[in-house]
Amino acid sequence: MFVTPGADNADDRIDWAWTAMPATHALADDLSGSGLLRGRRVGVSLVLEPKTAALALALRDTGAEVAVFSAVSETDPAVAEALSARGVRVFAPGGAGSAETDADNAAGILDWHPDLLIDDGSHLVRLAHTERRGTLETLRGAAEETTSGVRPLVEMAAEGELRIPVIAVNDARTKGLFDNLHGTGQSCVLAIADLLDPVENPGRTLPRRDVIGAVWLVIGYGPVGQGVARHAAALGAQVLVLERDPVRALAAAHDGYGVVSSIADPEVDTVDVVVSATGVWHTVGLDLLTRVREDTVIAVAGGIDDEIALDDAHAAGWTVRRVEPDLSAWSAPATPAKIVYVLADGGGVNYTAAEGNPIEVMDLSFATQLVALRQLCRDGLEPGLHPIDTAAEAEVAALVLEQRMGRTAVDIPTDPGRVGGAAQHWSTHRYRSESSV
Repeated sequence: MFVTPGADNADDRIDWAWTAMPATHALADDLSGSGLLRGRRVGVSLVLEPKTAALALALRDTGAEVAVFSAVSETDPAVAEALSARGVRVFAPGGAGSAETDADNAAGILDWHPDLLIDDGSHLVRLAHTERRGTLETLRGAAEETTSGVRPLVEMAAEGELRIPVIAVNDARTKGLFDNLHGTGQSCVLAIADLLDPVENPGRTLPRRDVIGAVWLVIGYGPVGQGVARHAAALGAQVLVLERDPVRALAAAHDGYGVVSSIADPEVDTVDVVVSATGVWHTVGLDLLTRVREDTVIAVAGGIDDEIALDDAHAAGWTVRRVEPDLSAWSAPATPAKIVYVLADGGGVNYTAAEGNPIEVMDLSFATQLVALRQLCRDGLEPGLHPIDTAAEAEVAALVLEQRMGRTAVDIPTDPGRVGGAAQHWSTHRYRSESSV
């Protein structure tokens, strides 16, 4: 369970978030005017902190009935309590009537029978397709927030097992280019820096880990990994990248980072901080946990369950000692004196041990979620995984440009009816003879 700053003023923090999400509010106002969500039940499964609470309240103002679910490690209980007091049903610690376990709360929001669902990790969508299939009788569609959630949905769709339409919000440009790259990159690096800062944590036995001069190994060079590398380097870290896709590995090299091809590379012996940014199970396996040098710090950016193979470490007899709430010391039975530190128990460090992503990028993401809900209500999509409408992406981006900068997108003169968007017919080219004019 994490607590955002000012835990005794949850209402104030929700109100502040409410005022700092203009794009979300503008699109919620449009949905309210259209009546598309009026009377519908909308379930929200996201990290529960002030920004998510503001989204839930915006959805409620569209005329929808709203319920929120969040796992215990991803819930600020003061925010959950404050949101519950404002009339939103909360299936999370701190919510009125919350169940004792995450599994019971997850089942509870599905048994509430939402019409629409905003999901994180596609956990609730998958639960509805397995142990809570009765939910599918009323569930009209869902919008998926994360990379790690889209991946299993692709598999479900390929196997013909996805029974509802799901919009891959994560793949929208207004989400991935900002939330993943800038938001998660920044929030993860700052969370790690804060947790390792001796000024913030006086008396800690952990060796000093300033970002400047430290060697960071970033595993995965998708948008999240790119963001982590960029922000760590900006604070003075020496960044190494381990990426299995050779094109992305080459991109990392062109971006100025060192590239290692495997954990056996000698550069891995110099690493101070390891960040997994893949969203892939067991990215950090026992081999890497054993290989890194003493006092190495390991964290997950974004992340899924068991992205660090701590389950294998337990099974192999590793010992663990809680140093602080978000810092644990691990040692292998063969080398009990060698300590490896794990942040946030291997959970996504930015949302389980810090404040989550900056509100500016979350405003973009939540605005994109709202246009996804609009698309689900309006377009009559077939079961399967769908991209967000490109016109809706442009709508969200133009709205944010205008609100934040007082500007609109440049109007490039093209024929909107021409396939490919070229300004002239394809037969017009530089070597065209005068006789053909």
